[in-house]
Formats: sequence, structure tokens, C-alpha cells
Amino acid sequence: MATTAKAAVKRPAKAAEKTAETTPAADFMKPAEDFTATAKAQFEDATAQFSESAEEWREQAEDMAADMRARFEKQQQLAADVNGELMEAAKTEVADAVQFANDLGKAKTFADALEVQQAYFTNLFETRVARAQDMTSKTVELAKDAMRPAATDFGAFFDPAAYQKFFRFPTKA
Repeated sequence: MATTAKAAVKRPAKAAEKTAETTPAADFMKPAEDFTATAKAQFEDATAQFSESAEEWREQAEDMAADMRARFEKQQQLAADVNGELMEAAKTEVADAVQFANDLGKAKTFADALEVQQAYFTNLFETRVARAQDMTSKTVELAKDAMRPAATDFGAFFDPAAYQKFFRFPTKA
């Protein structure tokens, strides 16, 4: 009877080995392996896409920085020109005022004094109008350049359709 019990114990172990042989471990691990392979491929695709996008973004950022630097230099030059013109206008007006005072002091009659005064103020008005027109055109040019939008658009890199290839996990278990 003891021998029969030992034989009975051995038989189920052999049956379990046969069951394991008919269903290999590969069948149990197949979904996990597929998921792992897909996740690895997705990670590699995402890394490659990011690397490509990062290089393009870097190039666009350099282009944008160069464009902005050129715009700032242009604006700086225009502002310096306007400032220089204002300084020149101030010098000219002071010199004209001194000349007006000298001419007024040399006037012999009241009519001569009125004529000197009329010539001075007419010249002052005409030069100020001309300077105002010139400075207005430069200011408009400066404002247009300052308000011009950047030529580089980063929106194309944030398009969700570009990242659809990353969502390809297996749906079958």
C-alpha cells in the first residue's frame, strides 16, 4: 500500500510536466513581450522625433535671435538718428535766437524790428514743421518695425497630428 501511494504521487507530477510542455512559457509571456517591444519602439520614436524637433527648434531660435538682434540694432540706429537731429535742431534754434537778438538790436526803426521778428518766427515755424514731419516718418518706421511679428512660427511643432504615430500600443491581449 505504501508503494501504491508513492506511485500515485509520481503520476500527478509527470502529468503537470506534460501540461507545462504543451503550453510553453512563451505563450504566457507573448502579450508582455509585445507590450514591451511596442513601448520600446514608441520610446525610440519619441526620442528620435524630439531630437529632430529640438534641432529644428534650435535653428529657428537662432534665426529668431538674429532677426531680433537686427531689429534692435535698426531701432537703436533710428533712435540715435532722431536724437542727433533733436540735438542739431536745438543748436540751430539757439544760434538763430542769438542771430535774431543781434538783428533786433541793430534795427533802426520799428518797421525794421517787425520785419526781423516776422522773418525769425516764419523761419522757426517752417523748420519746426519740417523737423516734425521728418521725425514723424522716422517714428512711424520705428514703430512698424517694433510691432512687426516674428518671422519664425513654432506652432507647427505642437501639432497633435505629428505625434499620432506614438499611440500604437497593441490592442490585442
